[in-house]
Amino acid sequence: MPTFIQSRSCCQIVKFGKNAINKHMEGLLKDGVSPAPTDNEINEELEKASSVLPTMWLGAQNGCIFVHSAVAHWKRCLHSIKLKDSVLSIVHVRGRVLCAVADCTVAIFRRGTDGQWDLGRYHVVDLGPPQHSIRCLIAVHNKVWCGYKNRIHVLDPGTMAVQKSLDVHPRKESHVRQMAWVGDGVWVSIRLDSTLRLYHAHTYQHLQDVDIEPYVSKMLGAGKLGFSFVRITALLISCSRLWIGTGNGVIISVPLSEVGVNVGGSRVPGSVVRVFADPTSSHLTPATFIPYCSMQHAQLSFHGHRDAVKFFVSVPGCGGMSAATTVPMTSPVIENNNENEKPMSMLVMSGGEGYIDFRVGDDDDDGSADPKSTLKSDPSYLIVWQVTPPST
Repeated sequence: MPTFIQSRSCCQIVKFGKNAINKHMEGLLKDGVSPAPTDNEINEELEKASSVLPTMWLGAQNGCIFVHSAVAHWKRCLHSIKLKDSVLSIVHVRGRVLCAVADCTVAIFRRGTDGQWDLGRYHVVDLGPPQHSIRCLIAVHNKVWCGYKNRIHVLDPGTMAVQKSLDVHPRKESHVRQMAWVGDGVWVSIRLDSTLRLYHAHTYQHLQDVDIEPYVSKMLGAGKLGFSFVRITALLISCSRLWIGTGNGVIISVPLSEVGVNVGGSRVPGSVVRVFADPTSSHLTPATFIPYCSMQHAQLSFHGHRDAVKFFVSVPGCGGMSAATTVPMTSPVIENNNENEKPMSMLVMSGGEGYIDFRVGDDDDDGSADPKSTLKSDPSYLIVWQVTPPST
């Protein structure tokens, strides 16, 4: 069985920006690292701030959206609203929250004049007929990529309009299922397809295809794979690696090439700096790198799930370290944020039903198991890997 990590009382410092409330909330946010202010002071500041401070959004199948505080009093719902259909995905970019709804619309929320989230007034972007849903959203630089059928619509949160649309699969009945972004590339998976596709984040050029079916067949064996589809069910980029989860429970970790990474925050004098201009504004984005997959160095985990990999989550901190742990700025870490504080290690977790060690195999393969027991679902498992980000 894999090793399961028992959480400790580790601290995490949350930054809210340069405002006066930090002085009152700093002790609370450090969670015991330093003395906290009195309860009356905390309650007064929370009542004044409400959703001005960081929040956590929940989308429900019945179309409800619930906004809770990410600072304290997490059980208390600050705002709520009911949309016309199920909420399938939520992203935040440039001070706006975009929610993908099952009726093929995207609801865009913004803050009011008082700094709180205004759920009473929102903008709706219609991307197509309601027969098909927008299955996934992902923030790419200052835009949002929306997966709809076999297409991706690039939405500008500022103008609240579609800036670009591109086909990612020749079959119109196909559906975009997962997307993962880092640098100048976006990896895209298609429902019931074993091939990953890489697209340029600025030019939208198709750059690379990766078929994972041979690697899954190698792990499971062609005989055991049978006629089942090799499909991609989970996708994540963390620690300069692309993590791929399949419907067979196999987990693959592929290193990403770092051609063009600006190491240590410096460039060679006289070198060419490529920038990309936003066609709708004067905003310029410097080129970083294109995250090509190095499949010759792909790693297949011996630990997997009996059923499909449901999700990946990557969190900082392990072994006495926390999100507040810092490393020298000369250590490049591929992440999608601009924070100066980088953890020395990451925990990558996969979630799914059942657990299997592929070196040993499945105990039920001999056919001696009770047929009635197969009707019972396996318990849910989290498999945890401790990963050290690459360094120069």
